[in-house]
Amino acid sequence: MNRYQTRRGVAVTWAAAVRLARIDGTPLDAIRSTFDVELIHRTDWWAWWSDEQLTTAIGLLEELRPAGLSAVAEELITDVWAGDAPAPRCGWATLARIQRIVDVGPLTMSVQVVGDRLITNEWEALTVEFRDGQQRVLYQSWSRYEEGYRMDISMKPPDGL
Repeated sequence: MNRYQTRRGVAVTWAAAVRLARIDGTPLDAIRSTFDVELIHRTDWWAWWSDEQLTTAIGLLEELRPAGLSAVAEELITDVWAGDAPAPRCGWATLARIQRIVDVGPLTMSVQVVGDRLITNEWEALTVEFRDGQQRVLYQSWSRYEEGYRMDISMKPPDGL
């Protein structure tokens, strides 16, 4: 399978990529092409590929719906994707490998006022099991505010813990 990416969409055929490019204003010579990749997992919003790339799912045919990741991996990726963080500090590939969450332990919580915004910050330790059976502790942080949230997952605990 091939992957073609425009400014805002992704397609698996050149013809579909050209249609998307016309819609989102991508010059044809700016369409990014990746060959010989497989679509591993796809939600309504994002797609995970065999070359460990996460892309938008906008533009993919509706019948392309593989479900190669665990439900937990899908949920964690979606939480980061939908928030204000550009990517998790642990990397998308780490999240894609998670099979299940073994334990969740709260670490710290704080509330701060920035200007007229109230921000709630929480840190949790997630003990996760990867598809290969190995376990590791990851650190999940949430910052919630009126306009939205930022969720991140890192391999290191927050400073001071």
